[in-house]
Amino acid sequence: MSETTYDWHFDDGNTPQAINPAENAAQANAAMQQVLAESTGPAPDVPVPNDCLVTLPVGIEIDGKTVREAEIRELTGEDEEALAKVATNSLRFFDVVLQRGVVCIGDTKPTPDLLKSLYVGDRDALLLAIRIATFDKALEMTGVECPGCGQRIDVTVDLSTVPQRGLPVEPHSVALRKGTAFLRFPTGADQAYILADQDTSDARRNTLLLERCLDHIEAPDGTATPGSSQVAQQMGIADRRKALLYLADHAPGPELAHVSVEHDSCGKEVPLPLTLTDTFLNL
Repeated sequence: MSETTYDWHFDDGNTPQAINPAENAAQANAAMQQVLAESTGPAPDVPVPNDCLVTLPVGIEIDGKTVREAEIRELTGEDEEALAKVATNSLRFFDVVLQRGVVCIGDTKPTPDLLKSLYVGDRDALLLAIRIATFDKALEMTGVECPGCGQRIDVTVDLSTVPQRGLPVEPHSVALRKGTAFLRFPTGADQAYILADQDTSDARRNTLLLERCLDHIEAPDGTATPGSSQVAQQMGIADRRKALLYLADHAPGPELAHVSVEHDSCGKEVPLPLTLTDTFLNL
């Protein structure tokens, strides 16, 4: 299965890769795809126990209360067999990891529907915790090129130190050319909807994402138009990209894309933008 990637440093304002969404269609169009979709690798190997308590970056409402604590467990050989059956389907693979690796959310035993109702960022936090509990916190990478001196080095990333971003302060809004778009961040159910057809184009996935996560557009005169597939299709391309980039740049969850290490020899920071797929591969 193909993997959609992009440079997570495109919009930090400090690198040559920074882009204007109205001018660079290719990079901007790929931004939200990396948040939602990853290719998979082999099923996990023999597990190593670790800490099994997780604080969710956002949390979920259960019985009228916001719950942010969860318990996970290491994956076993039985889980490995189950994962091997879905290893070619990235979405299904990570669904099974969560279904088998999450013990409870608060005091509630998770169901597939409950797990899908979590924000994607909370799902990613649970997946990262399951990875650490199963394989240990160290992720070894070989042959990484230092941008400062060009030397290729071997590095070890401590996954337990990856920072977690919470939900940005509301309103989640973006100024458009004519009006303001009000957005929400995607859940697992949105992710499944958007990635149901893995052969569709990125442009179509962007429409599906906006269909689900564009709450409404408020015109300058205060008129509100609810989000829909038709509204997403009728938005200007620059406005669409601006909304998508907001969702990508402010997404809650583990900030794997901003991981870096210092090269001891030259003292320069070596960026190591990661995905969840990277943390499960070649172990």
